[in-house]
Amino acid sequence: MKKTIYILLTALIVGFNACEVLDTKPLASYDEATVWGSKATADAFINGTISNVMNGYVNDNQTTWEERTNNMVSVGWGESLTKEEINRESGAGGFGNFGNIRRCNLIIEKAAEYNGKGLSDAESKELIAKGKLLRAALYYQQARTMGRFVWVDRVMTPADTINAGLMLPTTKSTTESYRYILKDLEEAIPNLPITAKPGELTQNVAYAFQSEIALQAAAYEPDAALKKQWLKIVIAAADKIKESGKALSADYGGMFNERDPKSSEIIFAIYRNKANTSCHNIAPLQNMMPNTNNDRINEYDQAREELRLQPGDELTFFKTNGGEPFIGWLWWSPTQNLVDAYDVIDQTTQKAVPWSESSQFKNAVTISTAAPAWAFKDEKHLVQYTAKLKAGITKNISELMYEHRDKRFYETIVYDGSTFYGEDIRTTLRGNLWRYVNKGLGPHIGCTNYYWRKGIYNIQPRIAFGTPTDYHFVVTRYGRVLLNKAEAILWLAGLGEGNIADAVALCNQTRTIHGGLPASTANTLEEAWKLYMKERRVELALENDYYWSLLRWGKHGGPANYGIAPNGKITEFTISPAYIEITNNRQEMYVADIEFNNHNIRRFDETRRYLLPIPQGQINRNPNLGPQNPGW
Repeated sequence: MKKTIYILLTALIVGFNACEVLDTKPLASYDEATVWGSKATADAFINGTISNVMNGYVNDNQTTWEERTNNMVSVGWGESLTKEEINRESGAGGFGNFGNIRRCNLIIEKAAEYNGKGLSDAESKELIAKGKLLRAALYYQQARTMGRFVWVDRVMTPADTINAGLMLPTTKSTTESYRYILKDLEEAIPNLPITAKPGELTQNVAYAFQSEIALQAAAYEPDAALKKQWLKIVIAAADKIKESGKALSADYGGMFNERDPKSSEIIFAIYRNKANTSCHNIAPLQNMMPNTNNDRINEYDQAREELRLQPGDELTFFKTNGGEPFIGWLWWSPTQNLVDAYDVIDQTTQKAVPWSESSQFKNAVTISTAAPAWAFKDEKHLVQYTAKLKAGITKNISELMYEHRDKRFYETIVYDGSTFYGEDIRTTLRGNLWRYVNKGLGPHIGCTNYYWRKGIYNIQPRIAFGTPTDYHFVVTRYGRVLLNKAEAILWLAGLGEGNIADAVALCNQTRTIHGGLPASTANTLEEAWKLYMKERRVELALENDYYWSLLRWGKHGGPANYGIAPNGKITEFTISPAYIEITNNRQEMYVADIEFNNHNIRRFDETRRYLLPIPQGQINRNPNLGPQNPGW
């Protein structure tokens, strides 16, 4: 029987440029020898596999997992996982993905088979290394969700099946799972290229994955000696990347938009070309942009009391009269919880502090926990915090809250008083991007009075369905690796082997270079963990990180989780996401829990949620997949 391999046709046409063309639709079949008989054609198959595997870390996945923390909420639906409403039939852990596993194994086997038959020895070894790196990255997606997976390290044939179906078992433990993954990476590294074009696999890509995977593995490892061993792998991998000359970029925001898509800080990104990509193919573009215009602002014509306008206030319109400055399909909005994590520089002490604790804010307002009279009647019980300007204060309340912030805040969040797509943004009552400007909460308008800026390209004249665009997804970068190393050092310090000052120094790199904040002087383990957790949260917002970090920190317990014992309830998963409301004249504000779509219902069952279930239906069909994960 003639063997055929399916390759991305466009990749062949353009000469296999992984940097520019991935994820194209047309497929064509080719004789096996044509595909594996040369490095160029084999690379085309690998490019398609890179796209399939790495997409598991970005696009819809980065928004889905961020929504499962209180960094972000959806205006389209409630998230069942955050409410502990899923059962053991759930596929949220991503069980299987055997088609892509087969692609990885095919790369490994065929690259070996065609050594000397079109591929040189060096080319064969490089392709095998890439196959193993991709297999490790793919299996990690299941290891961090379910802990266990079906390990397949060869291309299956009909002879491998039993009773017309594969009856392979899952790995026996998280330890076994991570041993397989880390072994693949260790074997891949020596034969990967040291440098390559952006979007291609290199030794640094493998080291970056090694640093993060070993960190997650250590958190779930019960054996103290092996835990330490894996934590030291994290540090060694980070050091290898540093030795290669990687450094932090001065342009934090540019790494995620069109300003600097090939930033020297990026270790691996997926690059999309406008020849085959439109705005609606990119979740951060289409589904994080609001949809409203001046007509809608005018349409919402209700009584002055209901609009909460005060004498002298006027409705706020966009500059784009008669047009549609924002015509996205907004689903996701950042929360007040995330905004609170970005420190402000106190203008009296020049120290970095939470915005509500800065002297410029506290000296200018009267603070209360009572709901103000102008708050929505059905939301009064949700109000946490209220502030009102004192008489004679010249700055408005938005300026007091948002000036002098961590520089990453301005590159990540659209807030009241900022500029976005050439528009002066107001999220005040009846402002042009107020949460009720479309006559009600959601969809297509943010329910928190904040919007995402990070990852948003400046596409002229606007982001819209069908508009062609280049885009890139950052999968991993040097700032992330530095923080992996800092966490490993803190873990080791708790075990009597790490230097706290080294971890603080690493945090201060991202804090000062990306954040523009003064260096921290934390000098105890508790202070260092507090610094580190806040730093990782703001540095890696919307990068598919916070959910997994919270699981690790819950495993650690103590200073990493509000003093709770290891493996206990993860407090952050139970804290309700919040929004902000600001009066039209910017004289008063309040912060309240988000009740919309029951987002204020947040539960975490520590007896089962550190791992998600292996779908029970799969176990019923193949008992070798059991036992089911604890609690499910």
